[in-house]
Amino acid sequence: MGLTAFRDLPATDRLLALALTLYEDRVDPSHGQRRDLAMDPDLAEEWTGLSPVRDFAALAMAKLAEMKKDDDHPETYRYVLGLKEGWEARRAARAAARLAAEAGEG
Repeated sequence: MGLTAFRDLPATDRLLALALTLYEDRVDPSHGQRRDLAMDPDLAEEWTGLSPVRDFAALAMAKLAEMKKDDDHPETYRYVLGLKEGWEARRAARAAARLAAEAGEG
């Protein structure tokens, strides 16, 4: 957004945009935490994390990128992702099967 377009926004929108910018500038994009906390030596032993989870959309993108890695300028490809048709029903069936298996274990 250019300066002219920004100035044309209502005052509330300008203030919200500025507040968001101030907040986002404090967050490290590599881990999503505030930089002032992330670099505080007094908090060095306070950080913890959950077990990693697999991002299956990212996995699909990685597989697509792998197919193009030997092409000329592979970084120029953009990948469009989406869920296959009928995914809702298959997801519900998998969830029901998982719940039934968990109930059988208990």
